[in-house]
Amino acid sequence: MDVYALSLSNNQYSSAGVQVSSGEDGAADENAIKIGWEVFPRMYGDSRTHLGAVWTTNGSEKRCGNTKCPGFQPEAGATLVLGDIIESVSRPNGTKQTITIKLLKDGASGDWMVHCGLNQRDPTLIGRYPKSLFTGVLADRATHIHVGGVVVAWTGDLVPMGSGYLPTDKAMATAMAATFSNIQIVDLNGQASLLSPNLSGYMSSPDTYSVSSVINGKFFYGGPFQLTA
Repeated sequence: MDVYALSLSNNQYSSAGVQVSSGEDGAADENAIKIGWEVFPRMYGDSRTHLGAVWTTNGSEKRCGNTKCPGFQPEAGATLVLGDIIESVSRPNGTKQTITIKLLKDGASGDWMVHCGLNQRDPTLIGRYPKSLFTGVLADRATHIHVGGVVVAWTGDLVPMGSGYLPTDKAMATAMAATFSNIQIVDLNGQASLLSPNLSGYMSSPDTYSVSSVINGKFFYGGPFQLTA
């Protein structure tokens, strides 16, 4: 996925990432892991772009970010650490900087293994979420996979998602809009396949943000406004 710099206030949050889960979104029995990039001034004390992750076993009641509470086990010697600043960021209609994420279940231990790589480098193991953390189906497998952007505004102000550009025909043709690409789903047999083009996108605010169709495992997403650095 493309990585962007955004100028946000302390009352704004923007992220893009991958989530595996079981149970309905926000329900008391939801178990979930999400990892990607985020700009979160309230957490980090700055408006820089960070590698961030969160997990939960009870929906939105308690969500544990990065290593703020026990759970995630960092890999010794990992080149990336949760919470790290991502220095190289994309510019709309310019050089694209990316992060590749692999979130896979280990067949032997049952742990969820997190791999990350920057700018087309092969993803390497940065840590794991032990199977024992999870109380729902996610202990054995994921029933839902979410890929996309999330924004929050505590004051009602509009928050940029992705690059800030809506995925209009022009923005997609000129690579102004943010993308997820080479999205693959790995089944229980370890076989990977590109994300189906038949999936429909979900937008909680369709008048403000948008998402394109999936073509060859790639889609464009995002929305207002152009606040990238």
